[in-house]
Amino acid sequence: MTTAEVTCPAGTIVGVQRGAVRHFHSIEYSRISAPFNDALPAERGLLIDATVPRPEKTALSVTTPANATDADDLPVMVWIHGGRFEEGNHADPDTGAEAFAAQDVIQVRVGYRKTLPGLVQFPDDDPCHFRAAHDCQLALEWVQRNIEAFGGDPTNITLVGQSAGANLVLWLARRDHYRGAFRRAVAMSPAFPRRTFAQRKASLRASLSMPLTREALNSADPRKLQRGYRRFRTRHITDLALGPGPLEPGELADVDLVVTSTRDEFYRSGARTDAMGTAPFGVRFAGMFMDLDHSEVRDYLAACREIDPDHLQGRFISDSLVRRFVDRVAEGAPGRVWQAEFVSETGQPAHHCDDLPSLFAQPPHAVGEGLNGWMARFCADGEPGWPTYKPGRRVLRTGFSCAAPELVTDPLGYLRRAFKN
Repeated sequence: MTTAEVTCPAGTIVGVQRGAVRHFHSIEYSRISAPFNDALPAERGLLIDATVPRPEKTALSVTTPANATDADDLPVMVWIHGGRFEEGNHADPDTGAEAFAAQDVIQVRVGYRKTLPGLVQFPDDDPCHFRAAHDCQLALEWVQRNIEAFGGDPTNITLVGQSAGANLVLWLARRDHYRGAFRRAVAMSPAFPRRTFAQRKASLRASLSMPLTREALNSADPRKLQRGYRRFRTRHITDLALGPGPLEPGELADVDLVVTSTRDEFYRSGARTDAMGTAPFGVRFAGMFMDLDHSEVRDYLAACREIDPDHLQGRFISDSLVRRFVDRVAEGAPGRVWQAEFVSETGQPAHHCDDLPSLFAQPPHAVGEGLNGWMARFCADGEPGWPTYKPGRRVLRTGFSCAAPELVTDPLGYLRRAFKN
């Protein structure tokens, strides 16, 4: 291992080189004066130590081929992690970028504020303003200013996120947020809260036992805030407790977008009810709290039985938390949209997050194959490799190896009437 230096508008950044890859860890792209204050762009540094990951920081990491120069104009993938806006960070080793660097793609992994600091809204905030999204926006602006020095092309940036990270990708693609900092986007299994912050504000205030003002929260004991948030989330366990929302696909900018889901997302969450054979009752009962239209329950259950009669509760949870949002984006986004559904190739369900090992070429998946190879090519040329969703509601169905893809028609159509928007 040796040190590696890049001089860019942010300063001289010192990282490390391991073999054919350079790593620049935990670069702070912003200044945060207090936990609940909006961030400001980071000031220029003389010498920035990026040799060691610091996952607790609101920061980003850059990974490049070792021989990349400022004349290379390599494609850039900016990754926003998921984790229910409660977990995850920019230094997760399971999302390491060596596999992309081996294919001449620069990867930037972005961290952001989560839970209360990232998602509480105050009266002086714009209605669609969330600090988690604003943090990511500042990170994208940092990338625009600096990535060329690392060998990247600031005009060829693909923004990618999964789960809560996909929520942020779509939020940053809104017309009131989009500033041209990325050329295309991939939203994998996007999840949104069913209610706005305003609708849950009273519940949060009661859980915290304090006023929801910036001053009060900035001065509060972090341990008290953590305890209060845990109480709050137990009241909202059927979706994201907090997060940017609601999803309004018509508000998206005219930017190329790939949106995906796994076939079975949250099957595990319904396993007990499905095993007991009480799923029809469970779906009807939970549907009262999870936006299922009561008048459509019979038809919805019939459609679920055709797909998989043994996992009705698991499918309902998956549809409510993720898959209906995938369908709404494909139906309502104004730009070009491609949709894909990932299925298992082993006979087991394709759960939430099962696509990530293939994406990041974690064993047994190989570099340049499966989703890893597809993403590298998409970042380079912007061509997904299958037809757009419209016309015809065409969807690619494939396994994580991408070995036997097939085009299917409107596999999520049964959700359109079943759930209230």
